[in-house]
Amino acid sequence: MKTDKPNLRKQYLQKRKALSSFDSFIRSWTIQGNLIDSDFYSSSSVIGLYYPILNEVQTFRILNHALMTSKTVCFPALVDDRLNFYEYRSNKGLSMGKYNIMEPNVTHGVMNNQLDLLIVPGIVFDIVGNRIGYGKGYYDKFLASISSSKLTIVGLGYTFQVHPEEFDHCEHDVKMDFLITEIEAKCFHC
Repeated sequence: MKTDKPNLRKQYLQKRKALSSFDSFIRSWTIQGNLIDSDFYSSSSVIGLYYPILNEVQTFRILNHALMTSKTVCFPALVDDRLNFYEYRSNKGLSMGKYNIMEPNVTHGVMNNQLDLLIVPGIVFDIVGNRIGYGKGYYDKFLASISSSKLTIVGLGYTFQVHPEEFDHCEHDVKMDFLITEIEAKCFHC
């Protein structure tokens, strides 16, 4: 029997919120290291990152490493209720967005179709590459709107965020290519 999304979202969000800041930092450090060590990260040149909130896996180690290795980093911003990715230039170029998430100022061109690696957040992930976010569908709508066949979609999650069964999903939900946790990089197409 499959569990519905709202109940899974609530259950796993409570688990994530219960994680201490210290545990979040330590686990996030390991998860980010696992991503940085991957072949798909090494071969990427334009990366879409999320700005972490509410104990999401942090992305600042990835941000710093990408900038030091001359990769282009982009963050999402909501513009007319659509998610678009813009090049990150500095922390001064970020401001609080609609959902209290830091967003880039939209003074630079949209980088949506230049992304070759997209790091997506999630509240819960299943064993076949589905994810559940906050329920607004911004990432799924974004992924349906771009034309890049070279894009690799990667979720970052703590091991306790992996649901042991496939959960209900819609036809328009876009599956991830990989899920990175503290203990593994799971490939869903290998």
